[in-house]
Amino acid sequence: MKTSRIVLITLLLLVISLSSAFAAGTKEIPQEGATTPEATPKVANVVMDDLSENVPLKFNLAFGNNSRTMTYNQSSPLTLSNGDVVTAGMLKPVWSYISEKTNSTFSDVAIQDAKATDMIKTESTSNFSGANIFGGNSIATDLMGYGAQGKFVALNELMEQGLMPNFNNYLTANPDVKKSITAYDGNIYQVPYIAEVGEFARTMVIRETWVKDLLEDANASFDTNNFKTYYEGFYVGSNARQNTVTPKEGVSVTKKTNQSIIEIQNKLTVKNGKTLTKAFIKYINDNYDYTNPSQLFLGEKAAYDVDEMIALFRCIKANPKYLTNGKADTVWPLYTRKSSYREDLLRYATYFDGVMAHGSDSYESRWIIDKDGQIQYTYANEDMYNFLTVLGDLNAEGLLYSDCFDLSNKSNFRSVLWGTDDSSTASFGFMTYDWIASSTADSLNSDTVVILPPVAKVNGVWQYYISNSRVIKNDGWVISKSGSTDKEIRRASTVMDYFFSEEGQVLQNYGLLSDIDQSEKYIGPAGKEWPLFGGWTLEAANKYASGDLSTFLRDWEGALMPVGYPKQIGFEYQYTSERGFDGWALLKASTTNFPTYAGTGLKGDNPNYYKLIPPAYSLTPRQSETIDESTSLTSGDDLTEYMFNVIRYATMGNAPSGTEVATSYSDYINYFKTRGLDIYVSTYQNAYQNMK
Repeated sequence: MKTSRIVLITLLLLVISLSSAFAAGTKEIPQEGATTPEATPKVANVVMDDLSENVPLKFNLAFGNNSRTMTYNQSSPLTLSNGDVVTAGMLKPVWSYISEKTNSTFSDVAIQDAKATDMIKTESTSNFSGANIFGGNSIATDLMGYGAQGKFVALNELMEQGLMPNFNNYLTANPDVKKSITAYDGNIYQVPYIAEVGEFARTMVIRETWVKDLLEDANASFDTNNFKTYYEGFYVGSNARQNTVTPKEGVSVTKKTNQSIIEIQNKLTVKNGKTLTKAFIKYINDNYDYTNPSQLFLGEKAAYDVDEMIALFRCIKANPKYLTNGKADTVWPLYTRKSSYREDLLRYATYFDGVMAHGSDSYESRWIIDKDGQIQYTYANEDMYNFLTVLGDLNAEGLLYSDCFDLSNKSNFRSVLWGTDDSSTASFGFMTYDWIASSTADSLNSDTVVILPPVAKVNGVWQYYISNSRVIKNDGWVISKSGSTDKEIRRASTVMDYFFSEEGQVLQNYGLLSDIDQSEKYIGPAGKEWPLFGGWTLEAANKYASGDLSTFLRDWEGALMPVGYPKQIGFEYQYTSERGFDGWALLKASTTNFPTYAGTGLKGDNPNYYKLIPPAYSLTPRQSETIDESTSLTSGDDLTEYMFNVIRYATMGNAPSGTEVATSYSDYINYFKTRGLDIYVSTYQNAYQNMK
């Protein structure tokens, strides 16, 4: 009888184990002592989640955007390919599918437009008892901190029990990810959103014909508007540039003299669209052996520096009617997609002797690793202040789209400045720093192309460099201890693990499985296969989201939301235009470098220059208290507003009454010190050393 009972229990555990493995979309979990290609660690005391029982789960996911939640909040219903209709207040289709897949009842208890930082502060007062799963964007430091205080479940302990096998395998195969999310106490509390690590992120995208129209047509009738200059140049005097660079293996371009185009333009007696452009064309012909002057910017031989880029901006600004066929009196050479992206302008500091604004993809990544292995806060550096004054000069010349500075303006400037060419109220922009696929979409503007970045001395070495690569994000989710029973913890871990299973990754990256073409694969670069979008998904994106596939999947279907999952670039490839692929090919065939977690790059002044900083820092309770009580330098609009006041007003001296503007670095650094800069830096330096 005793033997029969043991056999029965063994069979029951086996059935439960197989059920969980099937539900997670993975192979059977290896037994103790078994091995897999991912070298799964040995585990003991396996306790699996029994999916035969429905378990209710509460979610509090905050992204500061009521369209980005797991609840469908669009004003118009969504009709799915099978005829089902999703209306406001329902779960988005992807979340409804996961709910059924894991036999769970999902409740979205989030305030739909709450910011993640606000949500975390509020919920911490009730010990995170209001939900089972909490998550959001840019809160990884908070998640690790509260986790180490015992508020969240240690996921590594669940993995040691055999739960979350897919996530466990992923961490084993990707030690950089594991290291970046391990708290100071050695535990893992959060599952992060992991972008396509090792790929280019944003880059320079421009209107191609404007360059050709200006630099190729010697008989063009240019505008004659008077132009006032403020910017005095970077590659001037003892810093003058005269060198040979290598944009592509086997291709070299030489700048033959130490002339400065900025000085040439500034010395013109008459400055207008015609004189500025004619002077620039002559300068290119005198200094480079191009077949056509436009090659300084276009194609594989591009070798422009930041001064030459600004000289082109001036020519564009002074020729609005010529470039727009008389449609506009004003054009904007440089802009960011939204005002909330205005800190992208700071990334151009890289081309002024390698000044770094961000040590990773996020605007909150305001740290770099110095040559001694310490992290330094970038926004307070003198080099950053000097660059703000440069942007101030460019703004005074009208080269920056002024609406980018106004956080109250929620417009999509890329749609406005590139997407209204044929409108009766058209607006026109030239360059932005953005994603290749969406910026070169045919539905947006068929004239946009990717160009190489400016050549610059970066880390003491002349090179092509883009400071923005794809990284482990500062976004993710956790499981609450006080808000969850053991049964809910197991089910929550199953849901979170599902996103790392084969099926879960397809669902999260490409949308509803029923709309993915199962008969064939998408063949991407290097012949790699990816799941293929079905026709309905593309049609629906055009219908509901003006052709923006990623927005449709996030805001209508519920895929691609910044919860914990590994993103696949196969999604992006499928809605990239031919011009976009040309841009990918241009960058990948070039010598352009970008930062990585390994930190490899051309040997220069700082051996740590190319190393990405962690997505978040694990602070002890005392360190968190020090930051909260003694400093006020955490990301906030008031801090960046102070910085952007330099751009808006320092050069012109036209600040509104009561507006604080730093007119010297002394004023600037004192502002940061009054907000606890020294304590802030030393605290984070200690946290970084602990993580190392």
